[in-house]
Amino acid sequence: MKAFSIRIYGRVFNVGFRRYVHRYAVENNIVGYVENDWSDQSVHIEAEGEENDLNHFIILCGEGTPFAIVTDLKVKEMTPTGTYKEFRQIR
Repeated sequence: MKAFSIRIYGRVFNVGFRRYVHRYAVENNIVGYVENDWSDQSVHIEAEGEENDLNHFIILCGEGTPFAIVTDLKVKEMTPTGTYKEFRQIR
């Protein structure tokens, strides 16, 4: 089990980015959450799961939706908490 904090910058608001991330996470047994960070206009994700699934997830986050423009992706490994039971989309 691995865990990452992921922050995505660029045109990532109002383009279905959180819904896109949420769908992929649920389909691939990744738990945690995705939320908009209005302070710096980024999308913040905390994700836990199997290493291979998370590696694909990070690539997907860097690609974004067809209407998103990702200009920067910051990934920081964390210690898994084991407290997440699902992947949530927070407003």
